[in-house]
Amino acid sequence: MMMWQEKPRILIATTECAPFWEETPAAQLVAEMPGRLHNEYEVRIFMPKYGLIDDRRWRLHEVKRLSGITIRVGTMDYALNVKVASIPGSRTQVYFLDNHEFWARKGTFYEPQSHTPYPDNDERIVFFSKGVIHVLKKLHWYPQVIHCNGWMTGLLAVYIRHLLRGDPQLGKTQLLFTNYTSVPGAFFSPTFPEKAKWDNYIPEVFSVLAGKPYDSLVEIGQSCAHIEGNGLSAESWSACYSQLLNRAPAQSA
Repeated sequence: MMMWQEKPRILIATTECAPFWEETPAAQLVAEMPGRLHNEYEVRIFMPKYGLIDDRRWRLHEVKRLSGITIRVGTMDYALNVKVASIPGSRTQVYFLDNHEFWARKGTFYEPQSHTPYPDNDERIVFFSKGVIHVLKKLHWYPQVIHCNGWMTGLLAVYIRHLLRGDPQLGKTQLLFTNYTSVPGAFFSPTFPEKAKWDNYIPEVFSVLAGKPYDSLVEIGQSCAHIEGNGLSAESWSACYSQLLNRAPAQSA
């Protein structure tokens, strides 16, 4: 087993976390993992700031030191606002990535009344995925493991595995991908590669996704992961983290 000079870092990038938004039992597990593992690992949680999450009820507040970040989606730049709140009854903080245009609406990935998928979901997941990376760099907090939980986080796995493989901080990050939520029955835009490009670079995998159903991202997320995540339990996830950390090089802060 590898010996670490400081606690290894694990990021859980997720579409759900109790009590803020719960779609499957995974939401409760996401909320519990940092507390369960605090003696061994430093764990943080990033998720979208859905418009149906009440800022006052959960006492969300803006993280001032993370202000000023802009995210390029296609040819447009969008302001990233980062808020934080503690999970009630714990010291675990959840970082919420927000942009009024993308995330203020009162649905997650569907229009609440018609249950029709939002037509710009592909742009929204590009914004979130790039936002996670920019926040990590702004915080100078580089995890040895990123657990991508939820169908849309497959794109974050693609960015880490295909576009940042040469990055000195994130290029060696180990990836776990899990999905327990339903995937919207819609398709990526034919122009998705242009929307998702990173510094004008478009990897082949983006062209593969163009025009394909959203559930294609689940398959690609699984292919980007270093190990397959089986089982919805704290024991299963902990075993995956341990296995990945044994493969991961130590990273400097």
